[in-house]
Amino acid sequence: MKDGARDRMDAREGRAPGGAESGNALVISLLVLMVLTSAGITYVAITKSEKLISGNEMTGAQAFYAAEAGLTEGLHRASSVTDSAIYIGETGTPTPGWGRYIVLANGASALDPDRGTLGTDGLDNDADSFVDEPGESYPEVATKQTGPNALAYPYVRVEYKTNAGQLVRFGDADQNSITPPIENMTHGAPVLRITAKGRRGSAARLLEAEAVRFPLVDVTAALWAGGPLKLNGNAFIIDGHDHEANSPHDTIPGKPPVKGILTKGPTSDLNIDATQQNNVMGAGGVNSVEQSAYTYDFNQIWGQLSSISDYTFSGDQTFDSGTPVYGTFAEPKVTLVKGNLKCNGTWEGSGILMVDGSLEMGGGSTFKGIVIATGDVKLTGGGPADDARIVGGIIFQSSLVGASSQGGAGRVWYSSQAVNNAHTLGRYRLSWWREG
Repeated sequence: MKDGARDRMDAREGRAPGGAESGNALVISLLVLMVLTSAGITYVAITKSEKLISGNEMTGAQAFYAAEAGLTEGLHRASSVTDSAIYIGETGTPTPGWGRYIVLANGASALDPDRGTLGTDGLDNDADSFVDEPGESYPEVATKQTGPNALAYPYVRVEYKTNAGQLVRFGDADQNSITPPIENMTHGAPVLRITAKGRRGSAARLLEAEAVRFPLVDVTAALWAGGPLKLNGNAFIIDGHDHEANSPHDTIPGKPPVKGILTKGPTSDLNIDATQQNNVMGAGGVNSVEQSAYTYDFNQIWGQLSSISDYTFSGDQTFDSGTPVYGTFAEPKVTLVKGNLKCNGTWEGSGILMVDGSLEMGGGSTFKGIVIATGDVKLTGGGPADDARIVGGIIFQSSLVGASSQGGAGRVWYSSQAVNNAHTLGRYRLSWWREG
């Protein structure tokens, strides 16, 4: 059939010329338009969602960084014992229940959902001698962040870790320097807990962490000798029983003793006769002497203490009754002497004393904490009133001479209280952290 005849037939039947093809084209066009519209809508929705997700991730990251900044400030300020402008920790003997809130604005500690538990923990959290009074909480201290780049965190909670109202410590629990320090209830500095919250817009992040002070120097005997010992007379006392750090230095009931003397070499390096054995006591009874299973790196100890020293002296020194007190039990210090040191009179110190040379103590001088010397040590005294006293522990690389022509001699009393107090001078390091 000719095309013209087909068109005339379509016209008689009411169809437009070529109608089937035209209708199909229209349907296809509409379908294409619908697909493109749907694709456009989907693209816009995906773009908006991705932008929203990206924004949420950004604000979440910013909140995390703010919390991380709070954790860092808490750790730094609890470690900076020698900087009174920023230090927030205790001085002296740590007490269960101690803590602080670091805040950007007064009253921000109220945002801590666990703040109310401090009123029922059975501890004195605000150091006012009252326990669990209404509204009791840790005191607030202002952040040290300044300037436009300060990261906003509502609060940082810094506190000692406790168990049944007692401090959890980190140190040499088994009094064996070969084994690593662990958490325990008797030896070492308290474990620190830090909780920091960061906020940015609607996003909030919470970081929880614990930090420990690694023992600066392990002390597992009243006296550790790196060389031969010469003990004169029989009035000296070297006692490994655990004593109170403060006068009258009574033995603490129930506390296990340590060895009176550990020697780097064989016990034959100790020149002690039968009349002197009762003067060396501790674990195992009298004549408490044993060869040490470990030694010390004195150069490493000196370098470690140099970074946190409060007082450093070069050349030979004499500390006497007119010399300032270098550290007290309430505020222990690190004192270093690069040279020989002679202590006499009523001079006192507390914390850690290290002498890169020889040490002589007599005339009633007293040190509470850890004494370290790379040379000879001589402890003397003219009688009970003016004996040299070391309460804590002493470590030396060379030889010890305890001598007095008048019959007196030095006293070395082991004291975990004095040793633990000295260990509070180290810096805290994170042991673990997690995002809450």
